[in-house]
Amino acid sequence: MTLPTRTVTLSIKLLYCLFFLSGFAALLYQVIWQRLLVFYTGSDTISISLIVSAFMTGLGLGYLVGGRLADRALAARNLRYFLWAEAGIMGCAAISKWVLYDILYVSSPIDNASPLVMYVVVFGVLLLPTFLMGFSLPALSRAFRFGDGPAQGRYISLLYFVNTLGAAVGAFVTGFLLVRRIGYESSIWVGVLFNGLCVLGALWLGRRLHHSTAIRQAPGYSTSAPLQFTPALTFWSVQYALSGLAALSLELIWFRVLETLIKSVSLTFSMLLGVYLGSMALGTLVGVGLGRRPSFRAPARREHVFLCAQTGLYLYTAASIGIFIASIGRVSSLDFLWNYFKSGEPVLSPGFALITYGLIPLFLLFIPTFLMGLSFAVSQSLIQDRFDEVGRKVGWLQFVNIVGSALGAWLVTWIGFPVLGTALLLKLIAGLGIIYGFALFARRHLSALAVSVLTVVQILILVQIPDNTSFWQRLNGVDKATDLLFNENESGVSVIKLMPDHRAGVVFVNGLGQSALPYSIDEVHTLLGGLPVMMHPNPERVAVIGLGSAGTVQGIGGRSETRQIDCFEIVSNQARILAEYGAKVKDSSVDNVLSDERLKLIFRDGRYALQHSSAAYDVIEADALRPTSAFSGNIYSREYFELLRSRLRPGGYAVTWAPTVRIRNTFQTVFPYILYVDDLVLIGSNQPIKVDWVAIQQRATTGFGQLHYKSAGIDLWKILTKYRLHLRALPGSQPISREINTDLFPKDEYSIRQRDKA
Repeated sequence: MTLPTRTVTLSIKLLYCLFFLSGFAALLYQVIWQRLLVFYTGSDTISISLIVSAFMTGLGLGYLVGGRLADRALAARNLRYFLWAEAGIMGCAAISKWVLYDILYVSSPIDNASPLVMYVVVFGVLLLPTFLMGFSLPALSRAFRFGDGPAQGRYISLLYFVNTLGAAVGAFVTGFLLVRRIGYESSIWVGVLFNGLCVLGALWLGRRLHHSTAIRQAPGYSTSAPLQFTPALTFWSVQYALSGLAALSLELIWFRVLETLIKSVSLTFSMLLGVYLGSMALGTLVGVGLGRRPSFRAPARREHVFLCAQTGLYLYTAASIGIFIASIGRVSSLDFLWNYFKSGEPVLSPGFALITYGLIPLFLLFIPTFLMGLSFAVSQSLIQDRFDEVGRKVGWLQFVNIVGSALGAWLVTWIGFPVLGTALLLKLIAGLGIIYGFALFARRHLSALAVSVLTVVQILILVQIPDNTSFWQRLNGVDKATDLLFNENESGVSVIKLMPDHRAGVVFVNGLGQSALPYSIDEVHTLLGGLPVMMHPNPERVAVIGLGSAGTVQGIGGRSETRQIDCFEIVSNQARILAEYGAKVKDSSVDNVLSDERLKLIFRDGRYALQHSSAAYDVIEADALRPTSAFSGNIYSREYFELLRSRLRPGGYAVTWAPTVRIRNTFQTVFPYILYVDDLVLIGSNQPIKVDWVAIQQRATTGFGQLHYKSAGIDLWKILTKYRLHLRALPGSQPISREINTDLFPKDEYSIRQRDKA
């Protein structure tokens, strides 16, 4: 092996810095592009899965093609490949807002009703940038030569380390700083800047090394023959595919668990990715350090470390979740967490967030993802034994890893969560540790006695993970299983926590409290639904975005003139859990709502459904959603309110909850005529809104309306009278303040400090 000169050493360090910036930009784009694409596809589970699959498909193809081209090229050309890739990504990013939002969503040139059409469109717009992202690693893996064997593997692992570390920092900074401070569109230009620095750095690096004799410029292979699948490469191909499947499956499981623990807010995704990728990067770095030790040079030693890391990964995953679930509610020092899980409100204060956003995710994720990164470094030291196959091996193995990840995502979404449940799914994935334990025995790294003890330990750890009912009971802070109703499927975890007398309950979705049952104790949702239909002279067709407890739907159904109620709900199991509650506590009012012949349940993102429908309504109501909840910006933005205005019949009302000043400001920029119940309800219209309290009282207290509300124990007129003095008109169709929410800058959704709020 030729030792690098000082010039080459400094050049390699610069290359690592550039690849860090590349990783940062890549995750910044992933976070933002996924959000922009949601406007086109909707934010339901199917749509998110399609976006992720399209993103991974592009990456996988980039790895595969990049590996073949890299092995054909000299080092200088591979550096140019990296330069061209970064330039291409930069160009795609620069026009990404225009393509993904202005054309795909605003102009809507393609009817995306079919999931297949949707996937093809999303794949098409993401193919080039994601392909180039995947292309970079194989190209750079041959940019410098350190010889055959572990030295080249360490170089590749360091590339992976800096890129993954950049991705971790990018995910965290994008969510917690950039989007919150400057919005999506401006944040994209930060990524464009970083890609530009990569282009300039690679250009300078190529010129500096052009005349260097210290780099061993090995020619690429002269034929297009594919890799020879030796038994070793076949084993690693299976291993990389399996590890991709397991890693993505665990990521989805961790996200579902943490989403319930933390309460579903927009920052959960950035936090999870930051911890996941950062821990993996650190593990890769430690693996590189191990590879430099003399005791690590023997292939058998490296294989031993790899198999132990894989065994420990799955063993710790099961043990950590099992210990955590067993401890909350039983260890006195964790009582504050138990009480938090009981509650429905997210807490974002710095001290508490340090635990929920820091210590708990680190406890659950750090060791497993650290071992994933370490395993990558060790495996590369075993795989890379021929320099003329470096690019193809990196590209092929990363490709099959992506294929495994995609398969894992779909299996978890469509089989794991809805059929098996999180607890059993976790046991099956963690059970892979037993297979690796036997591999240690088969490869003579452990004795029969040692592997027997290890297997027994792993089985005992798996057994102590409770069944799915107990699993979600503990994570929701419920003392008795009989006090919990839950339903889990691909769209989320719907829960109703029953009061001790089993005559009332609170509805939760993914850890967040939504509303209370029976309807008679939740007057806010009744007001949201009831006030606008009692004001409207003839509300024939109405719409509600969000089912929740169905309190708003119940409130909006009190007029005999109403012929159709369209209710859009993104969590497809919500109606089932409500029906189960009604049967359990014998609450006929719930059944009355769900069996109402006028009600049409549409399990789809409400904004998406309105955007792609020509239906017009007399009243469109969005059920109350916390402004910091994930994707809440989609129903509190100026563009959303403009969509509502375009879907109203003449004299129709658009209704929203109004928990922040920004929401009120935003509403006032769109509607010319507005009524406001302080901090509760905004009602907007294209025509003057007439408030006739005599007519309202008559509608609420006689005939159909009286029967409808009394069947749920509600005195609607009493509620309306209570809030009557708080109802006032607001000026409309005017810019009130710069503090508004837009699709590209949902300020309320990312507000984590009190001073961020208007």
